[in-house]
Amino acid sequence: MKRLVAVLVVLGALVAASGATADGLRVGVADDWPKFHPCGDVFWQASKDIGLQDLRITVQWGGPGTAIPYQANIQQAVDCALLEGVNPILAVYPAKPSLIGSDPAAQAAFASFVAQVGVTFPRVQDVIVGNEPNVNRFWQPQFVGGKDAAGQDYEHTLAQAYDALKLVRPDAIVWGPAISSRGNDNANAVSNPSHSPVRFIAAMGAAYRASGRTKPIFDEFNMHPYPPVQDTDPFTKSFLWPQAGAANLDRIKQALWDAFHGTAQPVPAEQPGGRIAQSARFGNAGLPINLDEAGEQTDVMSSPHASAYTSPPENVQPITEQQQATAYTNLLEIGACDPDVKSVLFFPLIDESIVSSGFQSGMLFADLAHKASYDAVKAKIAGSQGQCQGGVPGISQAWVHTNSVVGAQAFFGGPGTKAGSQPKARPALSKYWAISFTAAEDTTWKLGLYRLRSSTAKPGSKPVLSTQGAAHAYFKPLALLPAKSVAPGFYAYKLQLSAAVNPARKKTLVSKAFAVTP
Repeated sequence: MKRLVAVLVVLGALVAASGATADGLRVGVADDWPKFHPCGDVFWQASKDIGLQDLRITVQWGGPGTAIPYQANIQQAVDCALLEGVNPILAVYPAKPSLIGSDPAAQAAFASFVAQVGVTFPRVQDVIVGNEPNVNRFWQPQFVGGKDAAGQDYEHTLAQAYDALKLVRPDAIVWGPAISSRGNDNANAVSNPSHSPVRFIAAMGAAYRASGRTKPIFDEFNMHPYPPVQDTDPFTKSFLWPQAGAANLDRIKQALWDAFHGTAQPVPAEQPGGRIAQSARFGNAGLPINLDEAGEQTDVMSSPHASAYTSPPENVQPITEQQQATAYTNLLEIGACDPDVKSVLFFPLIDESIVSSGFQSGMLFADLAHKASYDAVKAKIAGSQGQCQGGVPGISQAWVHTNSVVGAQAFFGGPGTKAGSQPKARPALSKYWAISFTAAEDTTWKLGLYRLRSSTAKPGSKPVLSTQGAAHAYFKPLALLPAKSVAPGFYAYKLQLSAAVNPARKKTLVSKAFAVTP
């Protein structure tokens, strides 16, 4: 018997180490319905039937000196959630986008409010600080004098809120920054100056490093993973850099690594040997990622449920019920197969009835009838138990950071040639010396033409001709060297690229030797 017990203990340790006993992906909703409806109603019946585990509800700050709005309603929602075995999550953010900005007093007042929320609702452990601070609709100003303001201001605010909440609630788990998947990085935009997620994370990291802080500013990363066209594209569709959605979590992780590696702020766990057990669920290694407020709106006005809705026309291009069902189950598969993702929260559970301004992205119609996504999500949760079932083609299940430039390629044969093409012999009196290149992120670059001692030698430290510049992601710029003649001999091009958001990440590309003839 002793031997059997010993074997079981060893096996248990091995299972724990491998992560085989941990919980799977958590699934929930972001919906304020429970704030204004009683426990046990259709919302809670549906939540239990589907198998939802988390509920995110909002708490808006009205400015210095304001009390917690709808405190009794929030308490009711929290109590209902706990009664149903659902984890309540509070999203705390300013009611107006200009309430905080760079004002130190406002930042401190908001931080105190976050602490007050923590004390008022002691049974709520997860607290989201902010809501899409990278877009003008929720945080202003985004830029001042053409330079980042929102990233720095939000970082300062988040740091104060983190400290204030942890002081009164050491057990609290702070989520940030509830970032939007898109932004234009245009300080002069007329209607929506905003930050892309990659550049906003970079701005936060710069502010964090400049502050000299030696503590984290968030315990879990939170993002709204909408696809490129929010209500039409599937969650499996990738953005171009520097935007990022559910299909680009590797890009988000690299951005977090660029911004915070080597500091007290944790970054996502890496999987150098391929996909491993979920870091957030196994030993709490790395930085958990939550995919919050995900939704795709369905066509309701041409459905049998149209009478439950008001104020058409629709303000987006909606999709069919089946398209929504497929999109939702694919998002759950992305989350379950990503080792760093902890939860997916859909928004909302029940459709809002106002078509022109509300969201019809629920799993229930406004008349409370089930959409196709209701049964699809229910079946996915029951069938997978939050575990990966093979993944979504083309979407990575493992990630390691890179110290290189993503997608860097050189066209040494000149413009219009194929990647990897090499220069041919040419006369010394050529009219120009040029190559082309590309990368999957913005870069700065330097190009040099180097004379070689032989056809097999490597370029030295000093180029004969040189030029430099900056390039946008995916472009194929012409890198044109000065139009000068050079002495006959062997030469090579050397292109040095640096990532714009992290100049420490570099890539050097060198052409094969080519002859310059008299």
